[in-house]
Amino acid sequence: MVIMKKRSKYLIVLFMFIAIVFVLLFSNTNKNEANEPVVNGNIIHVKNFDLDAKSTNLKTMTEGSIFVEGEKEHIDHIKIVAHVEIEPADWGGVAFYIPDQWSVSSITSSYPEHQSKLKPAEYVSTWMNSSDDSSWRTMIEIGRERNYIANGGGTGTIVIELSPDKKGMSPSESLKIGIEVGSEEKDGKRVMGTDSVEVPVF
Repeated sequence: MVIMKKRSKYLIVLFMFIAIVFVLLFSNTNKNEANEPVVNGNIIHVKNFDLDAKSTNLKTMTEGSIFVEGEKEHIDHIKIVAHVEIEPADWGGVAFYIPDQWSVSSITSSYPEHQSKLKPAEYVSTWMNSSDDSSWRTMIEIGRERNYIANGGGTGTIVIELSPDKKGMSPSESLKIGIEVGSEEKDGKRVMGTDSVEVPVF
C-alpha cells in the first residue's frame, strides 16, 4: 500500500510537470505569434505603374504601386506610393488624377530630396474639379509650375492615401487612377502632361 501511494504521488507530480511544460510552450508560441509583424494584412490587390515623358526630350518619369486595402466584397482604403524624377527644365512635373467618389485623406512628399533649404509641401498642389461631367474629382500635382517657369526639378517619393465616400465601396472595373508627366512648347502653345496613362485599379 505504501509503495502504491508513493507511485501515485510520483505520477501526480509527473502529470503536473508535463502540464506546466505544455502551458509554458503554448504561452511562448502565442507571444511569438503576437510579436510577428503582419505583412500586407488586408491588402487585396496591388497594381504597378511606370510612365515617362517619352514624347519629349525630357527625362521626367514616375513609377510605383497602388495598394488596395479591404476585402473581396468591398474596398476600404487605397494607397499610391510613387517615385518621381523631374528634369530641371520641365515645368509640367507629375500629376495624379483621382476618380470621383474618392477623397484624398493625406499626401506625404519628399520631393525635392537632397535640398534641405526647400520645403517639400510647397511643391505639391491639390486641385478640385467642380464639373459634374468629369470622371476626375481631384488632381494632385508635384513639381508642376503653372507660370511655365521650371523650378529646378529633382527626385522624391510621394504617398497618396485615398478613402471612399461610402464605407465598404464595392470593387469596380471602372476605378482608374490617371497619371501625367512632362511638358512642352510647340507652335506657340504650352502643353502640360505630354504623356499620360490611366491605370485600372481592378
